[in-house]
Amino acid sequence: MIAAWLGVAVLGLNGSGATILAAAMALSSTAVALQVLQDRGEASSRHGRATFSVLLFQDLAVVVFLMLTPLLAQSQSSQAVGGQEQVKMFLLQIGQAIVKACVAIAAIIAGGRVAFRPIYKRIAKTGNNEIFAATTLLVVLGTSMLTQKFGLSMELGAFIAGLLLAETEYALQIESDIAPYKGLLLGLFFMTVGMEFSMTLLIQQWRAILVSMAVLLVGKTAVVALTGPFFGLSRIASIRAGLMLAPGGEFAFVLLGDAAAKAILASALCSQMYLVVALGMALTPMLGALGNALDDKFENKDVLKLQPSEGEVDDLRGHVIVAGFGRVGQMICQLLSERLIPFTALDVRSDRVAKGRDMEMPVYFGDSGSAAVLHSIGASKAACAVVVLDTPGANYRCVWAIKKHYPNVKVYVRARDVAHGLNLERAGASAVVPETLEPSLQLAAAVLQEMQLPPEEVSSTIDDYRRKHLEELSELAFVSGSSLGYGYEKSKSIDVEA
Repeated sequence: MIAAWLGVAVLGLNGSGATILAAAMALSSTAVALQVLQDRGEASSRHGRATFSVLLFQDLAVVVFLMLTPLLAQSQSSQAVGGQEQVKMFLLQIGQAIVKACVAIAAIIAGGRVAFRPIYKRIAKTGNNEIFAATTLLVVLGTSMLTQKFGLSMELGAFIAGLLLAETEYALQIESDIAPYKGLLLGLFFMTVGMEFSMTLLIQQWRAILVSMAVLLVGKTAVVALTGPFFGLSRIASIRAGLMLAPGGEFAFVLLGDAAAKAILASALCSQMYLVVALGMALTPMLGALGNALDDKFENKDVLKLQPSEGEVDDLRGHVIVAGFGRVGQMICQLLSERLIPFTALDVRSDRVAKGRDMEMPVYFGDSGSAAVLHSIGASKAACAVVVLDTPGANYRCVWAIKKHYPNVKVYVRARDVAHGLNLERAGASAVVPETLEPSLQLAAAVLQEMQLPPEEVSSTIDDYRRKHLEELSELAFVSGSSLGYGYEKSKSIDVEA
């Protein structure tokens, strides 16, 4: 709103134009910022996670902005009528457009939820990745054409298609199959935008463009730097997140293009803003380097130093991969180290990785759900993997990535409960251990001792409960076809009971 007011006051824009310009300049580049963070190994750092959170919120806000553009265009076209008639016509048009947009979006979402799962289930049975990718592109294009038929933007349709596909159980496979096309289509998009640039305009108005770009970068960085500490970020992390979010984004080109086509903004102003956004995006890697320099000077942390260097793990054979270096991961690594069993551990928190390095353990910074990171620690030569990450979603993603890219590696994973364990089994886990049993038994044993029960009775009670629980898990595993029950085979469970 502040930017819109400045647009009205400084540039002499009307309310509609100032609103669209403010929305376009407020957005940041998801594609460029995330790529820079990944290249620098900072995607899972504090400022990297904060940047991703803001980018995700912006991507959701784009839906509102894309709906807002045609509504503002209608309001602007009704300004020729004066007085009460203008107000009535404006409210009528806005109401009709909102109802039409809501009905269209609701119909597309309802139809997609009903149709997508059966379609992809049938395609998955064929085992043909090309058909999978082609169907995904068809869904995106079809949804875009539907939204265009309803008077909404094609970009909104593509965004809705992505949201619907993300809700299906085939989301990870879809993401993997369309990855080769993502860079190509993004390149075509930027090429199309580049054809709109005017080098003559850049030469003629370079001062105004540079000043506008400086105001944009400094202003957005200052906003994030001031608000970041209220959300638990350090001052340096806030500044680094602000530097990554400061340049404009690819959706700015879409909004400005629609605004120019609908005569909300002048084409000359949009051309000038194209250059401001493009030059700012080109500076994103340098802004990332500037943030890293500030971090080195004031906090002295460099995530790249915590990653495995080239050739560092080439000699590993038959080792264990430990995904997660929290409390459980640290205990597992200590046990493996005492038995001289080779292992490598991964975590996305630099403080945990630094702690492991202080203990002289092979702990590295990296996302254990990334195929590239798994390859860098020799996953193809590993004997097995132990997944003990902090969240159920991270555990599932890691198990899925390992079994997809390295199907011969056995995966042992900690589950929050039985239901979560069954999902992990379907993702490919070799054995699943519910995390609630042993801590509960230890706590119960302490309580029983406090109640003055003899140690022998406490031990037998705990053992009986453990045996009964394993027996129930074994029966559940037999019914569900899973290996729940600590990976014990049925024969071993019978031996324990005997």
